Amino acid sequence: MSIKYKMYQLKNSSSKRNGYWYARAAHIGTADTKDLAVRIGERCTVTEADILAVISALVNEMTHNLKNGMRVKLDGFGAFKIAIRSTGVKEVKDFSAAKNIKCPHVIFQPETHVGADKMRIKNFVAGVKVEELDKYEGTPKPKKEEGSTGGEQTHP
Repeated sequence: MSIKYKMYQLKNSSSKRNGYWYARAAHIGTADTKDLAVRIGERCTVTEADILAVISALVNEMTHNLKNGMRVKLDGFGAFKIAIRSTGVKEVKDFSAAKNIKCPHVIFQPETHVGADKMRIKNFVAGVKVEELDKYEGTPKPKKEEGSTGGEQTHP
């Protein structure tokens, strides 16, 4: 198993990196709550219906706690917290929450552990392998020049 990526070319004439090629993670599908419940049910004695009920309750509790200013930590998984963006003002007296606070959003921080080399490793990506997507949908796969490297790579 590996993470797939596809190449894209930056097309921003105001950037000094315009025309450079980059890799972007390519998702090959979605695993929804029901899919997860079925797979979890295959690994334990809890029924799919019970798993779906617990996941639903977890989502409700996480929403409640996040909206009340709490950080929600799921051991072995990671933590969620609410963040905001705001526009700046020259004087604090000119600041208005209604006018200057924008875009509340949720940040996920995966759980990490410290490896033997003292580097922090995120649990979900430890030992992940990456390889280029075989087939690009909607856009043609860019042609590689001779001698360029591709293929599969494993990351710590």
